[in-house]
Order: sequence, then structure tokens, then C-alpha cells
Amino acid sequence: MEVCVFRTLKTKTHFLVLQRALDEKLYPGLWQIVTGTMKKNESALKAALRELREETGLPPQRCWTIPYVDTYFDLAKDTIQLVPVFAVELDSSSTVHLSSEHQRFEWLRFEDARQRLVWPGQRHSMDIVHEFIIGNKETARLVEIAPL
Repeated sequence: MEVCVFRTLKTKTHFLVLQRALDEKLYPGLWQIVTGTMKKNESALKAALRELREETGLPPQRCWTIPYVDTYFDLAKDTIQLVPVFAVELDSSSTVHLSSEHQRFEWLRFEDARQRLVWPGQRHSMDIVHEFIIGNKETARLVEIAPL
């Protein structure tokens, strides 16, 4: 699953992007949003919140389900993976504490964050969050997940 993380500072929204550590076997140095896999018997939402805590050390302030499922081909498993996407807003004063999986993070404006991402699906996820959650209060109200 994927989690598109943002915060708002004085009416300006910034997105969180993470750079994978150089010693990671899979995609070292790649910039991404929060990603992860579901454990056995774990729901996608619980996995998203767990990965958010593991990769940033932070709890969500608000959370939404996004009307998009990212996909990618896993060559090692010879399968197409379906990846649910969530949006999470963090408190504006939150301090990110990276796990060893990542070496850097940045809070960037939408355009800059989008350009930093490598995978088209993650850019598309960010587009949807920007348009349908941040830019449309009615849609955001409809897909917000009840208080966690």
C-alpha cells in the first residue's frame, strides 16, 4: 500500500517525500512516498498506518481512502501487484523520525514533490490527493476515514 502524506502551514500544503537509503537492496536512493506491504491478516488501512509510524515515527491527524489503486509488475514473483492508496494529513508541527529504510526526507510543494517522485503511479496518487482531497472539501468529507 501507499500513503501520500501532507501537512498545511499557513494555508500552504506540503507533501512528504522520502529518499531510500543507499544501502537498501531495492531501489537505493529512490525518492518515494510512504510505501509498504501488508502482513498476514492485516487490513490495508492498518498496514498503511503501521508503515506511516515505522517510516516517519508519526501518527496521522486525518486519513482518507483514495479512489485509486496503483499497480506494478513484480518481476521476481511474475505477478501484477494491486496497491491501495491512502492520504494522511499530519499536524503542521510534526517532526519526522526516519527509519533505517530512508536517509532523507523533504516537505515540498505539490509541483516539486510530484517531480521528485520516480514512479508514475505515485505521481498519479499525489495528483488525486491534491485535486480530490486538498482541493475539494466535499470529496474529502465523503472519503475521510472516521477518527482513528
